[in-house]
Amino acid sequence: MSSQEFQDTGVVKTWNTEEGWGIVVPDHGDLTIWVHYKHIVAKPNAYRSLTPGQRVHCHYEIPGQDGYPARAVEVTKLS
Repeated sequence: MSSQEFQDTGVVKTWNTEEGWGIVVPDHGDLTIWVHYKHIVAKPNAYRSLTPGQRVHCHYEIPGQDGYPARAVEVTKLS
């Protein structure tokens, strides 16, 4: 199955610091995006983490992962 890639801004809904993943709710559309820390854009060797309520720009794929409809492939912090 091939994936389709999209992009949008959104808000971090949850973030699990111990496991390094969370959920982003995009501003447009009715889905949730699964995010893994390795897809957060940061300087080399920087700690990658998100905070609930934080605004992000997200490139994501459909279908998703782990039961979520979409999976992030690149996340940039906006705030």
